[in-house]
Amino acid sequence: MNEPRVLSTVVELDTHERGTLFSARGARFTVDLDPFLNTDLFRMTGPVFSPHPHAGFSAVTYLFDDSTTRFHNRDSLGDRSLIEPGGVHWTVAGSGIVHDEVVEELGRLGHGAQIFVRLPETDEQNDPYGMHFTPQELPADELSEGVRIRVVAGEAFGLRSPVREAANSHVYDLILAPGARIEIPVDPEFRGFVMTVEGDGRVATPESRSVLGPTGLAVFEPGTGAVELAAGKQGAQFLFGAGRPLRTPAYMYGGFCLSSQTRVVEAVERYQSGEMHGLLTAP
Repeated sequence: MNEPRVLSTVVELDTHERGTLFSARGARFTVDLDPFLNTDLFRMTGPVFSPHPHAGFSAVTYLFDDSTTRFHNRDSLGDRSLIEPGGVHWTVAGSGIVHDEVVEELGRLGHGAQIFVRLPETDEQNDPYGMHFTPQELPADELSEGVRIRVVAGEAFGLRSPVREAANSHVYDLILAPGARIEIPVDPEFRGFVMTVEGDGRVATPESRSVLGPTGLAVFEPGTGAVELAAGKQGAQFLFGAGRPLRTPAYMYGGFCLSSQTRVVEAVERYQSGEMHGLLTAP
């Protein structure tokens, strides 16, 4: 067994609701997740958010397998696609894009993760683009008895996702049977997070093991060692993210996050002038 990776944060997250149609829990700009901006686990049964802009990072929507409906994705580049349970839409916002996503069938559950991934400073003003992959296109495997993985982005255990973007992020959906464990090798330069989706478990530390409760989040730091996860008596599902930290300034304004105030102002001006709206029209 490898030495466990050092953890800098282990917390239980609060759940926030927006009316009766949407609830989410996550680290929304309250925990340092560099190179990620935030990650939310959401449950959505109807339209909540109107079309909105992003610039300077990637906005990722992944639906878990237990979702009972698909998601409509629309954006100002003209994309009209459906995100299936187990599928992903990866929007590299770059210089700016407007999009929205809603459940296909009102009243049915869209259960998923939205992850904001920072872009390197050299790429954050490039032209926007989107990537869409079905669950059949995302590699998945049973690694050992009671441990299943889907590689949403990056690669692991010989599985390589078709997602290609400048940040080279790694995102995995892990399902562990009761008492099962997994040791995930991680590049020594990477930092990242583990979130409990369902159930509970533990994540190893050099000193002992830290509990990851039903709403748990753990952040691991660069260094030697693997990330070791174990499920509790009821089993567990975890969302895992890792990448090379950028350690560059992050200036936020609404749906924009770029490495300088000047770039943020320029993005706002592009949006206000209508430059980002493109082919997106009101429903």
